[in-house]
Amino acid sequence: MRALYICVLLLLLPAFQLSAAEQMWLLLNNTSDSRDSRGDVDIQILALLRQLAPPELNIEPLRLGDARTWKLLREQGNYCALSKIRTAERETFLLFSQRPTSVYPPIQLISNRRLAEDPVDLELLLSQNPRLKIGMVQGRSYGEKLDALISQHPNHFYQRSGEYAAETLLQMLAKNRLDALIEFAATVRGHQPQVPQSSNFVLHQLLHQPVIMGYLVCPQSTTGKQLIQLIDTKMQLPHYRQQVVELHRQYFTSEDFLLIEADLQQIF
Repeated sequence: MRALYICVLLLLLPAFQLSAAEQMWLLLNNTSDSRDSRGDVDIQILALLRQLAPPELNIEPLRLGDARTWKLLREQGNYCALSKIRTAERETFLLFSQRPTSVYPPIQLISNRRLAEDPVDLELLLSQNPRLKIGMVQGRSYGEKLDALISQHPNHFYQRSGEYAAETLLQMLAKNRLDALIEFAATVRGHQPQVPQSSNFVLHQLLHQPVIMGYLVCPQSTTGKQLIQLIDTKMQLPHYRQQVVELHRQYFTSEDFLLIEADLQQIF
């Protein structure tokens, strides 16, 4: 009888192995945009994905610095990352989810005085103000056009990394150590308790800036492909599609939500 039990167990073992959940280590930026315990909209969407992931998938978040994150994403492992903008360079080594995980209103130029009339032509503004210093969070992509402009004028930009990088930049702007920031309006509002002066900042619209879409990405590998396919399946669930739109509605102001509502309805 004992021998029969062992035989049955050995026969069932492959089935248990096949049914084991795939493990995803989901890398998060170590530059929080919010001290709110709920986190930003991406963190709330992460919680939703983790809730819907079982039984096929297990998602464990891991907060790392930017350099370490990109090193791991270039390796052939089960490391993925949340809220990454799609660019041609990143597509050479990453797989992107079919749908974005988050949609943000266009990035803005934040200053403590009016620098130009809206919408601001940033390239023209830089050429007219050779000493202008603009802060930005290191390691982010702002879209290929804006990224290219930043790389062409490195002396105009101060990049800050580390935890609460966005908040530190806002404090520097409040103390006139910077002339402006490239940042989301929601981030400015989210830090008003820590940086009260931010309520008086001027938010400039930037010329030709689209909404910002962040995707879940995994390495171009067999494991990465499996993980992306599982995520795409979860993101197609009706409950996910309804909840993700509602999470955006709750996070953004009514004015900001109007800027992304059409895109959200089209995507989800």
